[in-house]
Amino acid sequence: MRTIAILTAALLSTACDTPDSQQADKAQADATMAGDEMATDTSDGTIGPDGAMMPENVPAGVYVNRVAISDKYEIEAGKLAVQKAQSEQTRAFGQMMIDDHTKSSQDMKAVMAKMSPAATPPSRLDAEHQGMIDRLKSASGAAFDREYQNQQMMAHRKALALHEGYGANGDNADLKAFAQTVVPVIRKHHDQVNSMTGSAATDAIDTGAATSQGAAATTSGGQ
Repeated sequence: MRTIAILTAALLSTACDTPDSQQADKAQADATMAGDEMATDTSDGTIGPDGAMMPENVPAGVYVNRVAISDKYEIEAGKLAVQKAQSEQTRAFGQMMIDDHTKSSQDMKAVMAKMSPAATPPSRLDAEHQGMIDRLKSASGAAFDREYQNQQMMAHRKALALHEGYGANGDNADLKAFAQTVVPVIRKHHDQVNSMTGSAATDAIDTGAATSQGAAATTSGGQ
C-alpha cells in the first residue's frame, strides 16, 4: 500500500506539470513583464544619456493632439503665472507663454483645417495636464513660482522633442512645415526657462544669506 501511495503521489505531481499549467505560468510571467514595461513607459518623451528628451516619431493624429493639449496647458498656466507669480521674471515668462502659444495654436488650427478629413483638436486638457494646472491653482507665494518653473522645464523638454521629431520625420507635409517653424520658438522657451530656474535658485540663496545676515545683525544689536 505504501508503495502504491508513493507512486500515486508521483503521478499526480507529474500531471500538474502539464503544458496547460506551463502555459499559465508563462502567461503570468508575460503579464508581469508587460506591467513593468507599462510602468516605465515614456511614450511622451524618452530621456537620452545627456538628460535631454530624444526627438519623437509620432503620426499626425498623435502630434496634433499633443500639440493642442500642450498649447492649451501653456496658455492656462501662463495666465496663472501672470496673476500669482511673485517674481517679475516669472510673470513676464507667463505672458510670453500666453502670446506665443496662442499664436502657435491658431497657426496649427489653420493647418488642421486644410487636412482631409479636417482634424479636430481636443476641447479639454488630459488628466496629466489638468493635474499640473490644479497644482498651480493650489500653490501660492514662492511655492507657486517653483512649481510653475519646474513644470515649464519638463513641459518644454517634451515639447521640443515632439516638434523636433515631427519636423524631421512627420507624415503630413503641412504639419511637418509647421513643426519646423515652431522648433526655434520652443527652443527659445526651453533655454529661457532653464536660465530662469537657475537665476531663481541664485536669488533664493542670496535672499537666504541676506536674511541670515539681518538676523545676526539684529541679535548683535540686541546684545
